[in-house]
Amino acid sequence: MIPVSEHIERRLAELPLLPGVYIMKNAQGKIIYIGKAKVLKNRVSSYFDGSDHAGHRAATLMLPYIRDIEWIITESETEALILEANLIRKHTPKYNVLLKDDKHFPYLAFSVNEPFPRLFLSRSVKKDGCLYYGPYMSSRMIRQLQDIAARLFQIRECKLKLPLNRPVRPCLNYHIGRCGAPCAGLVTREEYQKKVAQTQMLLGGKRDDLIDLWEREMLEASERMDFETAAKKRDAIQALKATSAHQKTDVSDASLCVDVLSLKRNGTMAAAVIFEYRNGVLCGRRHYRLECKLEDDETEIFRQMVVQWYMDVEFIPGEIATDVPLPTDMSERLSIEQALASKTTHKVVLTNPQRGEKLGFLKLASANADMILVEMRAEVQKYSEIDSSVFELQKVLGLKKTPFRIECVDISHLSGTNTVASLVAFKNGRPDKSNYRKFIIKTVTGVDDFASMREVMTRRIRRLEEEGIPMPDLWVCDGGKGQVDATMQILKELGHDKDLPLIGLAKRLEEIVFPDDRKSIVLHRTSPALKLLQNARDEAHRFAITYQRSKRKKDLEVEWLKMPGVGHETRIKILSKYKSAEAFMDAPLEDIIDLLGKVRGAKLREQVAEYCAAGDPAEEERA
Repeated sequence: MIPVSEHIERRLAELPLLPGVYIMKNAQGKIIYIGKAKVLKNRVSSYFDGSDHAGHRAATLMLPYIRDIEWIITESETEALILEANLIRKHTPKYNVLLKDDKHFPYLAFSVNEPFPRLFLSRSVKKDGCLYYGPYMSSRMIRQLQDIAARLFQIRECKLKLPLNRPVRPCLNYHIGRCGAPCAGLVTREEYQKKVAQTQMLLGGKRDDLIDLWEREMLEASERMDFETAAKKRDAIQALKATSAHQKTDVSDASLCVDVLSLKRNGTMAAAVIFEYRNGVLCGRRHYRLECKLEDDETEIFRQMVVQWYMDVEFIPGEIATDVPLPTDMSERLSIEQALASKTTHKVVLTNPQRGEKLGFLKLASANADMILVEMRAEVQKYSEIDSSVFELQKVLGLKKTPFRIECVDISHLSGTNTVASLVAFKNGRPDKSNYRKFIIKTVTGVDDFASMREVMTRRIRRLEEEGIPMPDLWVCDGGKGQVDATMQILKELGHDKDLPLIGLAKRLEEIVFPDDRKSIVLHRTSPALKLLQNARDEAHRFAITYQRSKRKKDLEVEWLKMPGVGHETRIKILSKYKSAEAFMDAPLEDIIDLLGKVRGAKLREQVAEYCAAGDPAEEERA
């Protein structure tokens, strides 16, 4: 018998002999575990009586932290199972199996919430009213589907917000038959929605139904002597059959509708892969990374994971085939099936295939799950390779999240002209040059550092949002309190003042400045955390200056003769012999005089020398 407090003993005595969900809390009142029970009193008491009835390591890992128990009574074990899944998703308790969708693979989003929907690539599933298909193995597969939708259904590829107040001239896609031109008002919303419905049939795996529909429309068109429409339908059918040929899986049953789920575990890490087969076609695959703090067995992980996952999907097939041993208790297995069936209109069965096609599908899913698990283990090993300065920086700044990704921006210009910006990224404490970015400032004239910073941050954050890439863990601003406060104002306008930590590094004292009321700090000059910030700041400055110089040099090469007093005929004479300012300045004065005359040649030589000296990169001043 495990010693418990008087409060826990009283709560155990109050537990009812009914099905429901129990909630464990720690001393701070935070939920650390959520479970379901057929009989609450028996299930929860088993945690504290020293028996093995609990079936996992909770007695050694979780019990020392339990300070309170709450419960919710339900009418059945099935209802308790659904409630448990919803609560786990909402509260993400420390000791439950936590389901994390792997965002590595892209999705195909269909903006059916718009009057004239379009298809586009998305790196994550959002609750924005769009339909999401996938994830797919690569973005190439998505581009192929977008191409098919444009060729067969004339689904638009542009990003215009339709309908427009005033029709515009149709683009090239209309003229080559890839779009019905809703922007020009050449297709009604009703006609477009018919094509949207057919596109959804294609993406949903109902190719055969779509072909049957088109064959009927082709016959009807030919019967009324509309041979042009019939020919278009015939070509569309042939094109669709051609695209189906290489996407069909090796499935003998064309009506097969099943999800194949494989789960692999190593210690507290687990990976799950779900293949979705619809009408004999592999329509999608999903990858999940699982955190299993209690090191539950695969059956318990499967029980929690499968219900959490299927609470959010739009369609649940009649069969879910898995290589995970199913619960030996038939009542528990039945409760899972009933919980899944409650989300749809048909019966749902869990199976462990032992032979046939489904076993082959499971082996394929198992190989994928093994691959993801290897990647997870490799990431854990790489964790030890992270520079220690990253963790020290988190400590000295009091950051909630470790700054694995740091981004820093620097603005550079020459007396308010040729303004550019650089963005450097540091990953795990080291430069991540593949994510360096250059910006030409487009909306600012003259010297206005804050406006330039506003443009750069807006463009950068919008791009991260569009591509579904997480925000950096820390944003470093080169400057003091004024620059930091101005940058924070920009973040507020963009809606990221809460999730994007910001600091400034003032160069005079190498002082770290915060945007709030926190007092600035000065680290010891030998601090690894300070050196990391200095490296980021100096690298951003170097990258900006290098880019500004190269741009200035390029502009000089193009504009060195666009000076007052140099006419068209003179430019032609000079450029016929000298292709750059350097070649012109290196040429002997006698050659220039022979070309342009004594007075004109000497005067122009002086003008070019002054012009080049004014734009000498060595004379640049950074903002």
